[in-house]
Amino acid sequence: LTGLPGNVQIQAEMKKRLLNKEDFAIIYIDLDNFKAYNDVYGFIKGDEIIKLTARIITKNVHAVEDSEVFVGHIGGDDFVAIVDEKVNHDQICQNIIAEFDTEIVKYYNDIDIERGYIEVCNRRGKIEEFPLTSISIGVVVADKKRFSNILEIGEVGAQVKHLAKTTMGSSYAIDRREEY
Repeated sequence: LTGLPGNVQIQAEMKKRLLNKEDFAIIYIDLDNFKAYNDVYGFIKGDEIIKLTARIITKNVHAVEDSEVFVGHIGGDDFVAIVDEKVNHDQICQNIIAEFDTEIVKYYNDIDIERGYIEVCNRRGKIEEFPLTSISIGVVVADKKRFSNILEIGEVGAQVKHLAKTTMGSSYAIDRREEY
């Protein structure tokens, strides 16, 4: 769908950087309330949001100068980017969020935009309200001493992305813990 590398290439890139003892950061990106969007607007429109997200991430990550970067599509509404540890992660996250939040409203009708949410009928026939789709980003700084394998990075990535998801709307969190 996005033309981005998938799980095999993502894992190979992470392993390569670990083996080369590089300091790098992994940016995990996930959409919030995307299933609700698909339920209301349909998967074809949902696919357009996935492609939009891929374009925004790729553009903003590749804008980093003097750094070897990698962008991959884990699957569904999950993405990953790998950048040099020294780049300004805050700026990358802020740029992705700003562009995403500006563009996403183009995929909603005027009524939903004005309300700030969509209505979805659940399995019991009750209407539920879901905020407009937002983006959550979790960054893991992986200096060469901190992690011994990609599973450890993935676990911390899940934690930090979950932390970002606890904030309403688009947000990011950066894990800068160090191991000694």
